[in-house]
Amino acid sequence: MEVKSQIFDVEAATFEETVIKGSSDRVIVVDFWAPWCGPCKTLGPVLEEVVAALGPSVALAKVNVDDNQELATAFRVQGIPAVKVVMDGKLVDEFTGALPKDQIEALLRKHVPEAPASEAENLEELINQGGSYLDTGDLASAEALYLQALAQDEEAFGALVGLARIRLMQGRADEVRELVSGIEQGNLEYDQGQALLTQLEFRGTCESAGGRQVCTERVLAEPDNLEARFTFGCCAAVEGDYETALKEWFAVVTADKNFRQGAAKDALVSVFHLLGRNHPAVGDYPKQLYRVLY
Repeated sequence: MEVKSQIFDVEAATFEETVIKGSSDRVIVVDFWAPWCGPCKTLGPVLEEVVAALGPSVALAKVNVDDNQELATAFRVQGIPAVKVVMDGKLVDEFTGALPKDQIEALLRKHVPEAPASEAENLEELINQGGSYLDTGDLASAEALYLQALAQDEEAFGALVGLARIRLMQGRADEVRELVSGIEQGNLEYDQGQALLTQLEFRGTCESAGGRQVCTERVLAEPDNLEARFTFGCCAAVEGDYETALKEWFAVVTADKNFRQGAAKDALVSVFHLLGRNHPAVGDYPKQLYRVLY
């Protein structure tokens, strides 16, 4: 069985066979370049790396425009580097200039659905799986996956947040602050990180009230005591029991929306940020909170 090259040079004489006909069983990416072109030298290695990573369903054909003016004219190349994507003998996509690697990968990947998962997708899977373990209380498995993600990318902010959640439940406040400090403002995970710092305040509230056991007994004895319910919610949140925390804080807001100058409302919102609006524990609390407040 003939093994086809994935990256190769092509000229006018071989173009019909290797590119037009060759694109019937795999995607052919055509790179129009020239030896004197600086941006071409920048793009070339990146393009080769991306194509190689996408697997055997895609190939890269390199055309030196100095030696193949007729091909450049046929493909209406007006500036180089120029990249054309050919499938089944037809031009299906293109770009000009030295684009960043992630943009090139995104453009080509949509034409190669069977390509192996990208590094970003693998990283996202690690973080998502870690979150699943965390939500079921399997802290050891979650921690292992978050650490694996961070070993691949120290700026994997989702992993930083997840690991910080674990450290919060373990009572390691300094490590929570250190992990959160690594999340840059402007990222989605930034608000989650700030919410975790709020969780540290909940820990202080819980400890000042005597801990969860004391708070539990107090709520059972005084179910209408809003302060007791608020602190009990803080204790629950610190332990990762967000369903209980949200239930208690929402009860407080319903009874007194200005409780502690909005402390219960702020507590609810911090968990919305931390878990995300689609988390099962969050449910329709955001809508209910809005109705109570406004």
